[in-house]
Amino acid sequence: MPLFTIEPGQSRLATVEQLIEMNFRIPAFQRPYDWEEAQVDDLINDLHEAERKGVPLFLGLVVLCPDKDNSYAIVDGQQRLTTLMLAIAAKGAVGRVLRSDALHLSTLWVAPRVADIGFTRAMLASSRESERTLSQKKMSAAFDQLHSDESFELDTLLKAQVIVYVAPSLAGATGLFERINLRGKDVSQFDLVKNKLIEWVGVECEPESRSRLEDFITERYDTLYQRLDPRHDSQPFNADRLLRTHWILFTDKQFKSSDRVLEKVNDDLSEVFQESKSVVQWIQDYLNSLVEVTETWAAVERPFESMPTNYGASLRKALLDFARLDRHGEFQPLIVAAIIRWRDAATDLVKICEICSFRSALGKRNSNRGRSYKWRVARQLYKGDWCDASSTLISSARDAVHQVYWHVTPFWDTQEAVDFGYDLTQQEAAAQVFPDGALDSAHFYTEYGHVAHYLFWKYGVFLPKSEAWGEHTREDITPFQDPAWFGKEDGKVSFQNWDIEHIYPQNAEDRDTRDGRRHKQSMASWLHHLGNITVLPIRDNRGMKNLPFTEKLSWMRAQRKVSFNELLANADYRGNLMDRPHWGMNNCRKRVAQIRSAAAEIWGPAAVASLGVGQFDERLEWYEADGDEQD
Repeated sequence: MPLFTIEPGQSRLATVEQLIEMNFRIPAFQRPYDWEEAQVDDLINDLHEAERKGVPLFLGLVVLCPDKDNSYAIVDGQQRLTTLMLAIAAKGAVGRVLRSDALHLSTLWVAPRVADIGFTRAMLASSRESERTLSQKKMSAAFDQLHSDESFELDTLLKAQVIVYVAPSLAGATGLFERINLRGKDVSQFDLVKNKLIEWVGVECEPESRSRLEDFITERYDTLYQRLDPRHDSQPFNADRLLRTHWILFTDKQFKSSDRVLEKVNDDLSEVFQESKSVVQWIQDYLNSLVEVTETWAAVERPFESMPTNYGASLRKALLDFARLDRHGEFQPLIVAAIIRWRDAATDLVKICEICSFRSALGKRNSNRGRSYKWRVARQLYKGDWCDASSTLISSARDAVHQVYWHVTPFWDTQEAVDFGYDLTQQEAAAQVFPDGALDSAHFYTEYGHVAHYLFWKYGVFLPKSEAWGEHTREDITPFQDPAWFGKEDGKVSFQNWDIEHIYPQNAEDRDTRDGRRHKQSMASWLHHLGNITVLPIRDNRGMKNLPFTEKLSWMRAQRKVSFNELLANADYRGNLMDRPHWGMNNCRKRVAQIRSAAAEIWGPAAVASLGVGQFDERLEWYEADGDEQD
């Protein structure tokens, strides 16, 4: 029987059994396999329902373009076709999708990206290899899910139907991609930008030049997907966030948070074409720049797993601190540009961005404050033309720190402004929300709970190294102690393993005694104070409930120790108990004074001065935050 074929420019309704006669390849510019369990479940349920009704299952549209060696490149439908290949093998028909050629070499019906060919071939042949990437983990999970399901037969799978369209060219095929997405994930901007670039290849008149540009795009995207395919135990990167960060650095035009990179790319290419400039050069510059930015962006986005080994310890720690605070969106382009420009020497700039972000959080300032300034100087730094107000090039991280401090960093307190030679007017002082005062808020838990875990983590790192409390603490919480402190949630590492706990309980077990009722009344305004909260591992905290303080203290010390909980038993640290056996107001006052003192060292004037910030001077041009900050 002749091979099932479709001529370019034509479409046909085909069964999966007919498609098996064709040879498919997933181009290197396509994203890796990424179907989740729910999507495989949907396919299984659809096949089961089709079998029950006795009708063929329709699987939508597949878009192809001719490829070498009588095969077809998959432009849209690669996730479905790959899953169909896994399903056929899982139903026992491995030989139909894993074939031996004349040289006795096994070939796959749907040849995946090069990095996954060996893994897929071994998996279908029942010879598993270790999963190295997230795409391999998902492919393995889908195969196991399909293999364990008995709700449909192989024949139902082979009778399923698709509409196959073969585009005459790659550019024509990707043009359809934007308008169709019948199954699988919603199309991301990252994929749409890729297809838009391939569409613009069509404006190149010479076929040989078009072919070279298509090869270039394929090679660049292959590199990008390799860098964005995370470890097998991780979640996918948000590639659309990468696009935004890169576009802020790449473009010379204003970019707002509501803008879509896809439209901006198309607008720029249209402008280049209308002005008879080189579309080829623009695409090459754009993709080369995107590849350059990606590795650094991944390290800033996920320093706990994607940090290049050639980064120094100080830069690694600074990036971890910055990422844990999770208020990094508007500073991210500047940090990426600084690391590309200065590598480890960018450490001080990362530190001032963390200090600024923490102070802004305590001052209840939107993280978007000064966004246009942050993005403008990030672009200038990336391009190497960031100058100060005296037209001197910003050539070091110390120079950059000075600029960032004075333009967008809140003062820690009025004294810091005075010490740096800045005379605040009465109106300016009244309008400024100083973070130091926030630490004394009676409602710290409800107002600032979003930074409480981060504050205590940094405090825990600080205490063993402090002059006052180092000898009283036994465990150093290092930034890389992920298993103890950090858990994975929504694709990022967070403090989800830890609870906020009230030292004096919200509902104390002894509140109904006369002494308990009196103490509860005196503690009412201190309940949610920073001096009355701590953090504990969730699994340790569940058994504590609302024990009286003496029992709670003993219990906390018996659990996994962290330095700030260990110190609760130190009278010099906590102060004398006001009304035994209670944790009282004096304890809260003494403890928050200790925390505030540490915070001043970590994020206060001394920390800023250590980064080389000087007085306001002629190198600075005064900057007013723009209206974009509330987007």
